[in-house]
Amino acid sequence: GAGTEYLSCAGTAKLLRQALKRTFSGVKFSVRSDVYAGGASIDISWTDGPTEKAVKALADEFAGADFDGMQDLKTYRAPELVPDPEWGVREIHFGADFIFCARAISDELAAKILHRVRPLHDDHGQLGYCRCGVLIGADGYFIPGGSWTRAVGCSPWCAARAGAAYVGADTLQADLK
Repeated sequence: GAGTEYLSCAGTAKLLRQALKRTFSGVKFSVRSDVYAGGASIDISWTDGPTEKAVKALADEFAGADFDGMQDLKTYRAPELVPDPEWGVREIHFGADFIFCARAISDELAAKILHRVRPLHDDHGQLGYCRCGVLIGADGYFIPGGSWTRAVGCSPWCAARAGAAYVGADTLQADLK
């Protein structure tokens, strides 16, 4: 066989960028690699677009290691088998141990989410607390103080972060496109 090919962290980031572009066309991702003593990682960030769960599912295919927090143990994954025209198959070991994803929400999307979530809150007459600890009044504005009891948002930002889960993040994303 062709043996195992060890990709650098930057080489892994390049392949990951290509996969993100193919899978989530039209979304601008920032893909940054970092090599440090004891390992390497890739940070992916983007605004709006696909959910963090969807991007993480794709990105995890490019991680070269796993971490077990119970044992404080990093273990390396077996090389990936990929088709090779000359050898039939070859092994590739990705150069980034871990891949981290961070999705930002624009003010515009946050406002749309709040507009969608607020009627559900108002229809049920639910006074309660945002996940951030702010008490929500019947008019949809917040009252300082309190602790979380409801999954609605006190502001566009909190609605985007917490309120989207209230109506279903995937359904909400589809409705807002």
